[in-house]
Amino acid sequence: MSSAATLTARSQAAPLRQNRPVALWLFAVAFMIWVMAGIGGYTRDTGSGLSIMDWQPIIGTLPPMSDAAWNKIFALYKSIPQYRLEHQGMDLAGFKALFWPEYFHRLWGRLIGVVFFVPLVAFVATRRIEWRLVPWLALLFVLGGLQGAIGWFMVASGFDPNSVAVEPWRLTLHFSAAILLLLGVLWTALTLAQPAPVALHGALALKRWAILAMLCLALTMVAGTFVSGTKAIDVFNAATGAGMGPPPDYFALSPWWMNFFANKAAILFDHQMLGTLTAVAVIGTAVAALRGGAQGAVRDAALAIFALVVLQYVLGVTALVSKLLDVGVAHQMNGVALLACLTWMLHGLRGATR
Repeated sequence: MSSAATLTARSQAAPLRQNRPVALWLFAVAFMIWVMAGIGGYTRDTGSGLSIMDWQPIIGTLPPMSDAAWNKIFALYKSIPQYRLEHQGMDLAGFKALFWPEYFHRLWGRLIGVVFFVPLVAFVATRRIEWRLVPWLALLFVLGGLQGAIGWFMVASGFDPNSVAVEPWRLTLHFSAAILLLLGVLWTALTLAQPAPVALHGALALKRWAILAMLCLALTMVAGTFVSGTKAIDVFNAATGAGMGPPPDYFALSPWWMNFFANKAAILFDHQMLGTLTAVAVIGTAVAALRGGAQGAVRDAALAIFALVVLQYVLGVTALVSKLLDVGVAHQMNGVALLACLTWMLHGLRGATR
């Protein structure tokens, strides 16, 4: 290798070595947000989200430490419709079973904030992060804090005298904001790990396929939050097959557009159809990449999205038929993992050209 080529290789390797710890840190944060999606899904499906009726970002880090403290928050819970209509007569032990998942959900969110903020300050102080990235990372931190406020905005809707659960559209907002934050952190980590786009001639069509698949998946996931928020899965009956086809009362509500957000049968059908469309788009993207001879990260991402979309479809059908909570949570987490892998593929296709 010539001296000039050696110097060029060294100049390219130096930023990569400097970026590696920062990229690993952001990958860890992205992983924690992914776990948070699962915890959040569990608290929603168990109804645990309304068990803590105040938002104390600092003081709330500690759980109740005495019988008096437990009885106080239990008394608050007894004042909301969810207790009267769904848990009338529940004892303190039953309340604690509701409380701990939501407490851990909030604690995990605080932990994400700490894991993001402390290394960020350390990396900035030691100049391990390029200054141009600092405002962007600071914005991501602020958005993470805002996510806590959006979560409380969602939970507060469940205290309405006429409600036993949070408003579905607020659940959608909370989930969507978390996913956008995850994608922002993940894209930044991927860029630090691979700063320069790889020129991929003839891959522009594949990039468009990947974008289409990602949009389909995002729309399906949003529709899924309404399935969860309205408990639309309840309309499915495995014995009769009800809930598997177009509902006869698809446009039962007025105005017509309310059916997409409040008609359980329509919501479930829409999610199923979008899921099928997404499966076709993702599998088409994976096959196009593999048949086109994709290499490196693009090939690996193609294999991942193919496996994950098949698993996602199986989990979705299993959740629908069994109505098991754990399967539903796995379905949600797998969907987020699939979205992350599509992001990985799109990042690898940054340099795609005709």
